[in-house]
Amino acid sequence: MSFRRMVPFLLLNVLVSAAVVLAILYWWDGRDNGTEPIAAATATAVIPTPDINLRSGEEAALTAEEAAGTTGEETAVNDGPTTHTVQAGETLGSISTRYEVSIEDIMAANGIDNPNFLSIGQELIIPIGGLATPTAVPTDTPQPGIPPTPIPTEAASDQGEADVQIGEVAGPGDLAAEAVQIVNSGTRQIGLAGWKISDESGFVYTFGQVTLFGEGAGILIHTETGANGPTDLYWGLESPVWESGETVTLTDASGSVQDTYTIP
Repeated sequence: MSFRRMVPFLLLNVLVSAAVVLAILYWWDGRDNGTEPIAAATATAVIPTPDINLRSGEEAALTAEEAAGTTGEETAVNDGPTTHTVQAGETLGSISTRYEVSIEDIMAANGIDNPNFLSIGQELIIPIGGLATPTAVPTDTPQPGIPPTPIPTEAASDQGEADVQIGEVAGPGDLAAEAVQIVNSGTRQIGLAGWKISDESGFVYTFGQVTLFGEGAGILIHTETGANGPTDLYWGLESPVWESGETVTLTDASGSVQDTYTIP
């Protein structure tokens, strides 16, 4: 075959070879691009470091407050209930006023049936903040074993005898403390309407519609001004009346002397 006839075949062979080489290069280039790893974007969380110097004072204060709160609660629990020892001249009314606790709650906490009967040296539980268990709502019907209040007039019973005496005079010369104690040591109650207590200078206190129960029940007549209650009456004077060495006289509604008492 002559060279002239081989030229077209050679050119065709060159073109095919070039096409193959270009195809291989294109494929190789595409392969490299497809397999090249792509770096994934990652987020780094920045955790702020607390300013220890700035917070230390606040944390110390908080710790101190928590410690103080815990100590206060433990002290309140460890202290137990408040108690009061009855002194001469005291009544449930005066103790109730002192601790701002109702007479009914004190009676319920100590199992007291008669609000007028207390003994010197008797220890009472004072339920400050209320009783641990709710008490029954009082009604107009008297409960068994609980006498009615001594303030309203009651028809005196004919059974037994009444023995009304002057128990003592507390705090003579001190208006805020001055009080005369009247005690009924008899076995029946008695109405004191029209009865009087008087001193040697002419001061006279006249009882209103008051019933005094027996068996040691008592009532206090305070010299100062105040609101009358089941166990406390108030004369309403602005200066003290009683003084040491003076004699106090108790008379009934007919004017008969029932008892005298010399103030120590």
